[in-house]
Amino acid sequence: MQNIEELSDKLAKEQSKINQVELIADFILHELKGYTPDKAKSTSEIIERYNVLKTNHPSIPDIPRTTFTVYLSKTADSPNSKINCDGRKQGYYLDTLFEKIEEINKLEQEKENLSDIKEEDEIYSFKEKEIYPFLKEWLLSNDCNRVSDISSGRRQGVWGNPDLLGLKIETMFGSTEVEITTIEVKITNDGWRKWIFESVAHTVFANRVYFAFIHPETQINKIEPEIKDYAEIFNIGLLVIAVSGENYLKIKNREKFTLKEDNHRIVVLAPAPLNVTQIKYKKRFLQGLDITEPIHLFNYGEGIK
Repeated sequence: MQNIEELSDKLAKEQSKINQVELIADFILHELKGYTPDKAKSTSEIIERYNVLKTNHPSIPDIPRTTFTVYLSKTADSPNSKINCDGRKQGYYLDTLFEKIEEINKLEQEKENLSDIKEEDEIYSFKEKEIYPFLKEWLLSNDCNRVSDISSGRRQGVWGNPDLLGLKIETMFGSTEVEITTIEVKITNDGWRKWIFESVAHTVFANRVYFAFIHPETQINKIEPEIKDYAEIFNIGLLVIAVSGENYLKIKNREKFTLKEDNHRIVVLAPAPLNVTQIKYKKRFLQGLDITEPIHLFNYGEGIK
């Protein structure tokens, strides 16, 4: 833990107000031992301690209360800050999960840089397919009549084969309409700027498209805002399979972990907008699944039993 002189020195070199607030709040949370959600400190507690620091140490910059409050909230939502807040009026704390994930990511990068690491050397790794059953249930609960795992298909070409498919079928006066929903699944959102375009490719034939990944439940607020911008620009939705920090670390560390009904929840980070697709591309996609007649729609995959 740094002392007040070290803090003052850092603040003197920092011109950004939001970065100053982060340095001060980090120092105070260390002082007050706000290391876990149950030890979180309120905005008032942090500002009260900040005022004492200012009074006793003139080198601490004077930041208006409103400015301090706004920047503290923004800092808690930043993916690059270990200061976290689990929600409105929940208080702020130093999230140790942040540093643990950073360390794992660093080790993973070092391994990637070693040419002698072989895939068969890995003892265990959590597989995307372990998420599929829960996302199929989610599709059914969101009005899809039929769902299927089509991840192993290859007939749709590069990036034309989603992991999961949901079909919402409507009939009226002898006419049949189908709304196609697809989900592309990744273990985490690492490298999302590349992988999200697999989902984007599906908007050619699908009416609703989702990009899904696992993330610590307490850090959903820290997911990069840019991923939502991409989702909005390219007309796709985002699903988060929220797990505890402990279980997320197991997945990252390639430790044994089983996804169950009671150890996760599915969060809609961004709802998928309705895409108006050209009939020829939707038809081509369905034909690639051997769906060529209305009756095939009702018999495809699985439905609610």
